[in-house]
Order: sequence, then C-alpha cells, then structure tokens
Amino acid sequence: MARNSLGYQLNKQPIAQSFYVDEPSGCYVTKVEAFFKSKSTADPVMLQLRPMINGFPSSNVIIPGSETVIPASAVQYSTNAAANKKTRFEFDEPIFLSGQRDYAFVIATNTSNYELFGAQGDTFVIGSTEKIQFRSR
Repeated sequence: MARNSLGYQLNKQPIAQSFYVDEPSGCYVTKVEAFFKSKSTADPVMLQLRPMINGFPSSNVIIPGSETVIPASAVQYSTNAAANKKTRFEFDEPIFLSGQRDYAFVIATNTSNYELFGAQGDTFVIGSTEKIQFRSR
C-alpha cells in the first residue's frame, strides 16, 4: 500500500478538523456530529480521533477506542446545510482527551461519494444572524 510523506495511504483521502482542548484537566468525548452533503449507497464511513503532531493529525497514532465506523444507511445527508441533518458518530465508551493539547477528528472512506459541509470562522451560521466563532488560545 503506497503512502505519502506524512504516512497517509494514497487514494484514501481523509478529511480532518483540528480542535484544542483548553480545559487544563482534560475532557471526555462521547460523540462527534458531522453534516454530510452527499453519501455513498453502500460504502461505510469511519471517524477517528488523533493527536496533532507538528500541525498535522498523526498518521499512525489513533486515540484508543475512538475509531468508529457507520454504514452508509446510517448517514444522514442533505444538499441544503440549513436542513440541519446530523450524522452522529458515537463512541462505545467516553474517550478522555488530555487538556491543553491539539487533536483532530478524521473522517475517511474508500469512496469519493461522500461530501461534508464545513464551517469557516467569522461567517454566519446558515439561516441565522449568529456568527461562527472559534476560540483562540
């Protein structure tokens, strides 16, 4: 299996979103919700939590217990982001994340049929006058 210079498998393009746990004592994560714009009719989709290393999600370290796979039939999607259709990735048990560290959730699949909506800081939440705000450290 061919890999790029960061250790990721070629032709399997994950998408990742980094986040920072600012609580000094850490926190527990029980689920991650994602908003899909399109999906596969057959292929599952996987989510993992990974530590960030030098500004990138680790290519070989997955937080224990954080890998969860859901079938295509469980993926909620809408071409309209305002429809608020969430796909929930739930962990079998709460995952502890140490405080004051960067992490990423990584979503991957073996097909290009999945599309996700993304958010950009300082823009408006779809269908509202509320601005998306990201906390800086």
